[in-house]
Amino acid sequence: MILTVALGLCGVLCIMLQPARKLLKGPMGGFAGKIFSSMFFCLAGVAGAAQRVRRGEPFNWQTAALLLGFCLACLGDIMLALEPVLENPEKDRNYARAMGAVPFFLAHALNLAVLLSKVELNPLLLLPAALLLPALFAVLWQRKILDFGREGVPLLIYGLLLGALLSAAAWTRSPLLWFALPASCLFALSDTALFLFIFGKKQENERVKTVWLVMFPYYLAQALMACAVVFV
Repeated sequence: MILTVALGLCGVLCIMLQPARKLLKGPMGGFAGKIFSSMFFCLAGVAGAAQRVRRGEPFNWQTAALLLGFCLACLGDIMLALEPVLENPEKDRNYARAMGAVPFFLAHALNLAVLLSKVELNPLLLLPAALLLPALFAVLWQRKILDFGREGVPLLIYGLLLGALLSAAAWTRSPLLWFALPASCLFALSDTALFLFIFGKKQENERVKTVWLVMFPYYLAQALMACAVVFV
């Protein structure tokens, strides 16, 4: 568990301190930084799976699903990080975002499937709580605090997935609960902040706010999910 925690925290420190920006100037520094940070939470997940094997526990489908989720999230990070280094960033921005969102959606869907397998409840009972986050997005959209435009329906579906992940995590048993629930809360916080920065009226995408409100909770959530691998 110590190695899993250490690798997860390395990912958090890497995205916060951005050592790659000191070595590589311009957009390539940010691109390399995201790749290195994402590789750390993938390695943390592998370390968690290795600990299960050392304890004589089976390499079950839940472990495989979480590891695949880390790989998909890493792919999503790479696609989003490509935006500044594209030949025509302004023209291709929406395309890069869409290509990055799909792996993230699939990664969260895998996380949800794993958590639902650990919940001794009818999944339909989780639906009311799962609707809270997309309902919040819909209210912000209706009040024009957010302007989703043509991307509104896919983003509301994405919000439903995040809400379902949060709801399922709340009903898992400890010790999985100790990692899955805060991770799900951090995922929801990160994506909500990201939506406010991208689709908000003022579109305040300042680097400091993005790092602390989007990147920090996201990478910390991935570190926690890597620890959850040990207990699935």
